[in-house]
Amino acid sequence: MAEEVLIRKRRTVENHILAIGGGKGGTGKSLITVSMGICLANRGNEVLLIDADLGTANLHTFLGLEPPRTGLSDFLTKKKTGIDSIIIKTGINNLKLISGAQDIIGIANLSYGQKVRILGNIKKLDYRYILIDLGPGTSFNILDFFLISHCGILITSPEPTSIENTYRFTRSLLFRYLRKIISQKVVRSLIDKGVMQRGGHKFHSVFDLLEAIEKIEPELGDTIARYLSSLDIKLIVNQTRTTRDRAIGQKMAMAARKYFGIPIDFLGNISYDSNVRKGLLQKKPLMAYFPHSKAFQEITEICQRILPRYQLGLGFSADQRSSNQISGDQWRG
Repeated sequence: MAEEVLIRKRRTVENHILAIGGGKGGTGKSLITVSMGICLANRGNEVLLIDADLGTANLHTFLGLEPPRTGLSDFLTKKKTGIDSIIIKTGINNLKLISGAQDIIGIANLSYGQKVRILGNIKKLDYRYILIDLGPGTSFNILDFFLISHCGILITSPEPTSIENTYRFTRSLLFRYLRKIISQKVVRSLIDKGVMQRGGHKFHSVFDLLEAIEKIEPELGDTIARYLSSLDIKLIVNQTRTTRDRAIGQKMAMAARKYFGIPIDFLGNISYDSNVRKGLLQKKPLMAYFPHSKAFQEITEICQRILPRYQLGLGFSADQRSSNQISGDQWRG
């Protein structure tokens, strides 16, 4: 039995983790996650979907599945000791699923130990592509799931509230990232005060933070700026209807560079499609009931657009960042 577990855990391929988030619910993250997973699986890749929307898991619904009997809740409560044992088939070739935690009050508030256990096990999974569907909000748990990815994909819709939440998510993500990689206590304390707006500090942008850091550690500002520029963050605007809607993505990418100092790659728009609701009522994925829809064609094009550059290995990988001032994988809640 022990030998079997070792064989199962042995890495045969390099996995690529993509996190899909954005801060606001209702933007279509789950539908896009499933659709991208199907696109990748259809190209012959072994793909695993992970429903990390803890407490309100519904990724199975977009696959036309009944609520699975096992999921992250069983792994968290140690009813299932191995994460492999909660992986289920979806009925689609090359595509499997880890369902989210269900029916446990407060499960969205993971303890430090639970978070470390899940994140560590996800990184060891033996799949070509692992797509993580995140819940709404900017809690540390959600941000840390996003930060283990090689490529983070932000999903927004054209509504002002969604755009605002995407900016807020990005800002929180960058501050969380900096809080993790900087070892100097005095600088980390500065970040904490800035995020919480205590002690007279309030950073409206990452540039404000870098300016404050440079006053304490002059050489650290340039180091941080270089690491921020290496992040692989992408953007998709969903449910677009008008020409004005379709122009939002490029504007958001430009604003991100201006206010956050990071390049955000705008991947494209996905058109509003009333047939999506029909498919949800039928409990079928988009391609199963409407494979020639404009929305699915746009998702397919986005999927093809993301892979070549993504496979160059850009992203959040801490292994590529060696510096006396940088210490990655510090999953402190």
